[in-house]
Amino acid sequence: MTRTLRRRAVLAGISLGLLAGAATFAGHLATTRHRRAERDAALGEMSSGHYDRAERRLSRLAERWTDGGEVCLLLGECRIRIGRREGALAAWEKVDPAEPAFGRAARLRATAMIQAGRYAPAESVLVRALSRPAPSGADYGLERELIELYRLEGRFHDVRRALRASWCRSTDALGTLRELWMLDHAAIPAETWLRRLEGADRDDDRAWLGRANHDILVGRLASASEWLERCLGRRPDDPAVWRARLDLAVASDDAGAFLLAASHLPAGQFEAIEVQGLRAWLAARNGDAEGERRALQEVVGEEPGNAHALERLAALATRDGRPRDAEDLRRRKAEVDRIQHRVHNLFLDGTPAPSLAAGLAKDSAALGRAFDAAAWAFLADAMKPAPRTADPRRRGPTGRSSVVRDLKEKAAAISSPYRTLPDGGTSGRPALGDLLADLGVERKPAAPGVPGIGPAAGGPDAAVPRFVDDAASAGLAFTFDNGRTPQRMLPETLSGGVGLVDYDGDGWLDVYCVQGGEVVPGAAEARPGKALGDRLFRNLGDGTFRDASEASGIASLARGRGYGQGVAVGDYDNDGHADLFITRLQSYNLFRNRGDGTFEDVTGRAGLSGPRDDPTSAAFADLDNDGDLDLYVCHYMRWDPKDPGLCRNGQGEPIYCEPRRVEPAADRVFRNDGGRFADVTEAAGFADPDGRGLGVVAADLDGDGLVDLYVANDGTANYLFRNLGGFRFEEVGERAGVAGNASGGYQAGMGVACGDLDGDGRPELLVTNFYGEGTTLYRNLGGGMFADQSEASGLWLATRYLLGFGIAIADANNDGRPEIVAANGHVNGPAPSYRYPMPCRLYEALVDGRIADISDRAGDPWKRPRVGRGLAAGDLDNDGLCDALVVAQDGPMAYFHNRTSAAGRSLTLALEGTVSNRDGVGATVVVVAGGRRVAQRVGGGSYMSANDPRLHFGLGRRDRAERVEVRWPSGKVDAWSSLPAGAGYRLREGDPTPRPLAGFGKPRRP
Repeated sequence: MTRTLRRRAVLAGISLGLLAGAATFAGHLATTRHRRAERDAALGEMSSGHYDRAERRLSRLAERWTDGGEVCLLLGECRIRIGRREGALAAWEKVDPAEPAFGRAARLRATAMIQAGRYAPAESVLVRALSRPAPSGADYGLERELIELYRLEGRFHDVRRALRASWCRSTDALGTLRELWMLDHAAIPAETWLRRLEGADRDDDRAWLGRANHDILVGRLASASEWLERCLGRRPDDPAVWRARLDLAVASDDAGAFLLAASHLPAGQFEAIEVQGLRAWLAARNGDAEGERRALQEVVGEEPGNAHALERLAALATRDGRPRDAEDLRRRKAEVDRIQHRVHNLFLDGTPAPSLAAGLAKDSAALGRAFDAAAWAFLADAMKPAPRTADPRRRGPTGRSSVVRDLKEKAAAISSPYRTLPDGGTSGRPALGDLLADLGVERKPAAPGVPGIGPAAGGPDAAVPRFVDDAASAGLAFTFDNGRTPQRMLPETLSGGVGLVDYDGDGWLDVYCVQGGEVVPGAAEARPGKALGDRLFRNLGDGTFRDASEASGIASLARGRGYGQGVAVGDYDNDGHADLFITRLQSYNLFRNRGDGTFEDVTGRAGLSGPRDDPTSAAFADLDNDGDLDLYVCHYMRWDPKDPGLCRNGQGEPIYCEPRRVEPAADRVFRNDGGRFADVTEAAGFADPDGRGLGVVAADLDGDGLVDLYVANDGTANYLFRNLGGFRFEEVGERAGVAGNASGGYQAGMGVACGDLDGDGRPELLVTNFYGEGTTLYRNLGGGMFADQSEASGLWLATRYLLGFGIAIADANNDGRPEIVAANGHVNGPAPSYRYPMPCRLYEALVDGRIADISDRAGDPWKRPRVGRGLAAGDLDNDGLCDALVVAQDGPMAYFHNRTSAAGRSLTLALEGTVSNRDGVGATVVVVAGGRRVAQRVGGGSYMSANDPRLHFGLGRRDRAERVEVRWPSGKVDAWSSLPAGAGYRLREGDPTPRPLAGFGKPRRP
């Protein structure tokens, strides 16, 4: 009985338990259904745009549903929609990593933080989320967010690694490969990036890192160092900061700072090719030519298409007297340039079609881009049809599912070497010296501190040049009218030249301004006043100018002749009076100087009339050495005003066309036959229709006594025409190393300058280029060979985020070392991602071969933004100091008047040939004054402009030139001794007596 009762009691307990459990389950089920109903109701409210209602509903759910990851995810989304960012962040933070919603919540949380400028916590969220074991395909969104954050922080090394790591999970595999290419070859939108950084949290050290990397990018190295010091105060052992310090050390050419940074970096952050590149840099910095060569050969062995390494190896071979090796390396570099140019143009058009994958795989391999080559080859293979089976339902090794699985595995294998994403320095302190060990360098103690920014400009005795804009007070009132149209016709944005010419022979430089006007009559935008035509300003010798356009006949001669672009000055008929050659849309003008203060139009009589499409810059030079000036004219494109070739951006707005969108026009070359010009372009070896010429300079570049021609082309290879004698020329730009820069491909060349920057007696070449490309410095190695020294000199870094046009070399403070003057301004604008008006810049060549930007210390004119085009340099007031004129498209012409108070002494020399051409173009002058200074009388130069025809030599504190020697184009050499400084002289071929220059040193009253 007792047992029975006990059994019944147990059964009753079980029944009650089951009933209670059932009740609990029913209650839980009801609660779950209620929560789901509430969630669904919230989703319905969200889809209807009622985020405030949904937020209240989800808030109530979140209070009672502690494991509701999806609820917190949705709650955060609602709060973001109604402007409650902090509440959204709090909601997303509650989502547990084990929840399926965690990945999306982490991404949204990081996105909101990034938008608020809180980069450091966003990075922590993303790295933590991506550190979960066995990441799923959904984590691709997290990877993309981290990539964008790295961009903001300026960690482009990490961007590249992360793009490769995530490529196999990309939803746009082709687009990701284009993104990788553009990361290496397209300009970074520096202005947009800076605005984002300026709006970030002021106390966020990852925003500081972004500011530092931005400053390195645009050449503000001292500011970059200050930001990095702040970063290290917050994270002393952070690899991302030390990587930036390494980049800063390379940009600053500071080996000590480089070794300090390298000692804090793990080698695992660097690919083998990067380590070899750093080893080559360090060897070059330490003067170890053999070590540099070995490292570069390792680079080329790993990446046969590495343009930098090929270019540098060619320069070393030239220096070591191995011309055959140099020629072979230059040939290989030229092939790389052509492939890179082709691929880049393809990517500029957007994401390539899948059908191009096989070709891109081949080109990527040739360029040494191993990852890209493998990825493109995979995509080409993936497009092949899947193998067929007898039974389409079969799922075996040859079935479709197997093929798909194999492709996925292969795609993942391509990305596997990059799969571990950088962790932002959160993994702890790296082992000191890892990178140094990889570099083969024994770690030595290095004092911490700010990396050096190079030696002080000019040295201890040099005065910083000082300029003021005296255009208004001097009477140089001119504004270039580019005839801007709503259609944005390309010639509008490229035009605007200015010339210095002593047209009346009084010894004072006068000013010729070419006027634009209407590209197509009636098409220009409405403007308040109609600009006058070309203007000629006479120098009165008292610091002012008078408009002499009417009195000289220029006003009537130029009126109605069409849209003006550039000017060249030269005495083409050897009568002692400077003549003017004007390039206009569809025509030339040649204005002969009569010698009485007036001009006549001799265009037709000289054989230069007729339709001329789009001529730009021009140069007078004696190309056949027969004693008179011949003429080279750059042409840009085939121009038809009835069909001007209009372009639009992605939003359908009219923009100025890219060069590759217009058909190029061949340059023209004219031989002077007794005052009449004969077109000998094809016969002389100049026929090449592929260039879009914008700048030209004529000079003896290989020291053989014959004048060569260098031409800057927009978007294609630059030309170097070597003079073979007898008016025959050979194009040798690729072989000489001046067709493109060391980065590979071709640049958008604008203006050119020629002069001895390093004091070795050989003229260097400078080319201004498009935004993101920087000005290129080609150092003359002798024998007609050059080496791109833009990066090594620091000039590329200082100019990369400017768009250069006019450029000239002049000793602005007379210390015996030259300065570089450049006019800048964009072609399409205004735009948020870059500046449209840009300041002109002044750079000084330092004794160690580097170039320093001294603009900010040189006066207010260098700080004012302009849409600069033409630039002409010369001594306008005969005070022994070089001035400059700049034509802008958005304001008045600027007169950069040199007012350097503590400048050194100088010597000004005008050449007069007798057997040689009267202007002395092609003559080389050597001035000995405590050292040798060498200059050439060149033809052309700058951009659509004409510089002072006289040669200017800074002598420092020397009171005289001990010896002056002139090697004339005729081959005759004349010499003069003990010429006092602070004066100007005319040196006549064959005449032993130097003659004082008229107007020089004696201010004249009108």
